[in-house]
Amino acid sequence: MKQMIFAIVFLIAIITGSLMSIHYISNQSEALQKQLVDLEKHIDIEEWNQAAALYKSIKQKWVSIDHKWSMLIDHYEIDYINMDLGELEAYINARDKTNALAKISSLQLLVKHIPEKEYPSLKNIL
Repeated sequence: MKQMIFAIVFLIAIITGSLMSIHYISNQSEALQKQLVDLEKHIDIEEWNQAAALYKSIKQKWVSIDHKWSMLIDHYEIDYINMDLGELEAYINARDKTNALAKISSLQLLVKHIPEKEYPSLKNIL
């Protein structure tokens, strides 16, 4: 009987922890997506100084998120985001509108995909 209670408590703890991590990742992902949309607007109208300032803010936020997400998700997705952020910085500094917008689009897709992948579904389980 004690083993059954322990197993149930352990299962509840795992489910609760999973739900909390999914909620955290979703919230952080939404915040990053909003900042990326704002950055895209600044670049689209070629406000390069504002774009550079917003990029620094996004980068600082990502540095704090990066360490926490690396405990929860696959590292290769984090690596892709890090690489895209590095390229985006170069495009903003070079004032390369086309490539910067393309890189932002890539980042938006990555950031949106991560929480979707973490939600429990039959597709993820199988």
